[in-house]
Amino acid sequence: MDYNTDLWNKYTEENKENFQNEVSSFIYHMCLGLGAKKICEAGCNVGNNLSKFPDNLEIYGIDMNKHALEKAKSEYPKFNFQVENIKKTSFTDSFFDVVFTRGVLIHIHPDEVDDVLHEFLRISKKWIFNLEYFAEDEKMIDWKRGKDLLWYRNMRKRWEDMNIKIVSEVEIPLNVDPGKMRFTLIEKK
Repeated sequence: MDYNTDLWNKYTEENKENFQNEVSSFIYHMCLGLGAKKICEAGCNVGNNLSKFPDNLEIYGIDMNKHALEKAKSEYPKFNFQVENIKKTSFTDSFFDVVFTRGVLIHIHPDEVDDVLHEFLRISKKWIFNLEYFAEDEKMIDWKRGKDLLWYRNMRKRWEDMNIKIVSEVEIPLNVDPGKMRFTLIEKK
């Protein structure tokens, strides 16, 4: 699918106000608990999910949206933000301790999700986790921005189909994230 800059710039303008303190705290504490020092958020947009991370960790945020990354760099100047396509990044193998997504894989066309997961496996040393809207059937979600832009995900099945062991899978409480997300943690062997 082609990247629609105008659509995602409009999304960014709305997203910069969509800060969820509890989710950002959850993500930080998860990375801390995993012993991660070099962390990548794939599809970081304006960096809201990175707000709880201290400056002493090596934090990367990648996204295709230059407009969003400019805002992220302004808000978090000590973090590393760069334009990358999550299907094929410029990072070397096993570059990060943790690679994570929150509400990003839901925007990847179903035919391309496995390519993205393979890339995450390539650039992660050990840990990958996803926070994504969940449904068994991965059906398309009607979205105000158009069709073929948003799908539920069953990350457990996606990872299991790739013969990757699931360490943990839990529903995120609605008071933490009202988006009805499911957290899936995998460990790369």
